[in-house]
Amino acid sequence: MLELLPGLTQIYEGWAQHHPDVQPLTIQFPPSGSEQGIDGVLAYPMEGYWLLVTFGLTELGEKTSEEKRVSGAGFEFTCRIPREDGDETVPAWILRVLHALAGQYVAGVQLDVGHWIVTPSPLGGEESNGDMTSLALVPDADMRILDTDNGLVLFFQVVGLMAEEGEYAQQADTVAPIIALLRDRDPRMLTDAKRETVRL
Repeated sequence: MLELLPGLTQIYEGWAQHHPDVQPLTIQFPPSGSEQGIDGVLAYPMEGYWLLVTFGLTELGEKTSEEKRVSGAGFEFTCRIPREDGDETVPAWILRVLHALAGQYVAGVQLDVGHWIVTPSPLGGEESNGDMTSLALVPDADMRILDTDNGLVLFFQVVGLMAEEGEYAQQADTVAPIIALLRDRDPRMLTDAKRETVRL
């Protein structure tokens, strides 16, 4: 049972300290027959947005890796996307994005804070995401690190970028200025395809 896994319990308890009155939905991915990176997502129905926290990149059960200081990969992904009042269903496209990111890590791609990825189509293959064709990894807006019995867990927030913002990051070889302006506009850094493009 997922709820009995000590590593997952500590992730749940860590986020409960930030949002004690919000009960998350647990979205579990079916086994794929090969290592898929994440087992599922905790989805917190916040006022005006979904807070999504992955689980499975870190060690959810007993400690098995030799590295005692960190749990598994050492990080999980988070993301915040708009949510309509009363909406109890997490959009499938963001689950595809998080699953694909984890798959890239399992395949050997190095992922860390400050990295960005330019995609050939709107995020998650969702046409309504329009011009949002890139993403960046930043420290989570609420909780950057959690100390668990299995080691440290960092939380990398996935932030969607507009095409022009992704092009700037490519040309400047840094996404930091874009992220700084986005954080000034919205400290939670929602991945919202309807927001205005940041221009330096």
